[in-house]
Amino acid sequence: MTGQGHPAPSLGYWVVKAARGQGAAVAAVNAVVGWALRDLRIPRLELWVEPWNTASMRTAERAGFQREGLLQGWQQVGDERRDMFMYSLLNDEL
Repeated sequence: MTGQGHPAPSLGYWVVKAARGQGAAVAAVNAVVGWALRDLRIPRLELWVEPWNTASMRTAERAGFQREGLLQGWQQVGDERRDMFMYSLLNDEL
């Protein structure tokens, strides 16, 4: 269970360029969130966004995720470690 030393499940998304700005990412995230939090009763979901990716930040926030803070050097991408904003959504926030 989350909060007992185990990591929370995380969510990621990517949208093909031709479909960006049409609400596809928010709709998909909302579908997964509903399934994970309501049906599976997962207590917490997380996602990480690179600080330059404002579109992904908007998607996360429109889906109800709250930014918790900046994780410096959080994720290995290629040959470098990159900073990521941490977002979360708790089951009781639905």
